[in-house]
Amino acid sequence: MLTSAVLSLVVLANSASAYEAQQPLQPFEHSQGYHFDPLLHLPGTSQYFDAVGFGLQHRAPEGCTVNSASYLLRHGAIYANDDEYEDFIKPFLFKLEKHRSGFSGPLEFLNKWQSPIDEDHLEDLTPSGADVAQQVGHHIAKRYAHLADTVKRVVADTKARTYHTALNFIKPFPEGDDIEIVRFNKKHLNNGTRALLPHKACSAFTKAPGKKEQHKFIDVYATPISKRLRPYTPEDCIFSPMDVLAMQSLCGYESAILGKRSPLCSVFSDSEWMAYEYAWDMKYFHMVGPANPLSNYMGMPWLSAQSQLFSEIDDDPEGHNRTTGWPSEQRLFLSFTHREVPPVVATALGLFNSSAKCGFDEFPTTHINWERGWKMSDLIPFLGHVGMEKMTCERQHTHVPGSTVKEEYIRFIANTAPRPLPFCQDGPGASCPFEEFKKIIAAGNEKYGDFDKACKNDKD
Repeated sequence: MLTSAVLSLVVLANSASAYEAQQPLQPFEHSQGYHFDPLLHLPGTSQYFDAVGFGLQHRAPEGCTVNSASYLLRHGAIYANDDEYEDFIKPFLFKLEKHRSGFSGPLEFLNKWQSPIDEDHLEDLTPSGADVAQQVGHHIAKRYAHLADTVKRVVADTKARTYHTALNFIKPFPEGDDIEIVRFNKKHLNNGTRALLPHKACSAFTKAPGKKEQHKFIDVYATPISKRLRPYTPEDCIFSPMDVLAMQSLCGYESAILGKRSPLCSVFSDSEWMAYEYAWDMKYFHMVGPANPLSNYMGMPWLSAQSQLFSEIDDDPEGHNRTTGWPSEQRLFLSFTHREVPPVVATALGLFNSSAKCGFDEFPTTHINWERGWKMSDLIPFLGHVGMEKMTCERQHTHVPGSTVKEEYIRFIANTAPRPLPFCQDGPGASCPFEEFKKIIAAGNEKYGDFDKACKNDKD
């Protein structure tokens, strides 16, 4: 029998061993090598990157197989959005042309810098955008290698940027040269248009919401930046807050156009980039996010269409009576659209919603809300996407010990990272049982199904 003294020594020895086991193998700096990258904080204007999400593994959970998937993708990199170009980028470039000398310090490069934007092809897909579309297409084809050869048809609207994105995206697929690209026009108002171009099919939708709030915050964060940069500009050249916004936007556009980092990206500090990100998150929150009552109405048509499609695959695997218009053998579905659409789908699902219901304003115009969940850098870079996977999982039978049963689940993806539904996540890998998901969609249609009435569409 151990004496108390010996017992104390054993406890101390074990404690010491446990303490030593918890020590890092080697010391780290406080930041542990973290490096801030502004290209990861540019909602709407950054080149594509995989999101981290919540850290859930990208491959299907153990015991699960993805048997069908559908993706809604934004087009690839363009030279510039026409509204942004006219509102603040073009005025900045005009000011710059009048002052081609006298810049110094961090702005010295502006003495010789030339804009990469082709004004005659503002919203066309750039060569770099075409290359990245092909890379992301290869990534998706590899992720769903067992489904990629079923792709016979993809969908894009009549805009050249979406069509050329689709054309390059499908090149790495096994049947890439033979895949049909179906193009549809917003004038042909039907369920497909409501699903893939809801903002164009909705008469009541405008891009105005959020603009006033965004401009208030731009004045708050960009005025000190313009003062900081004043010593490095010519005497008769003063950058306004909107000029600051233009330079930050050009960091994203130039990097996406040329395929390499713009020198404009190094002009601003980490906190100034986070303020820029917040300003655009604020805009999208009001325009296509939870602050817009139309968002749920605009997000439901695509979700309803995919729920119907996946149900028909189950009920009629051969596709004899399928009503969705897709080839009977196809199991991976790709639709190419614009940056307004993934956010309304995400809003209808609650994927990026957070503190709006916590008793305070999610987007104050006086300071950054660091705790917000609505971060569009993780959803709408060029080629940003929301995806929906249907998985078959083998699980232990709850009533018959030792036996298994196959069940179906739904998992949502945002820029390749799984995103659990806030109201249904008790399946493998925080997925949602397909039967529960169909009930959720039915309830959503019950509440937000009258698209034309909410959008004030003319009956004709």
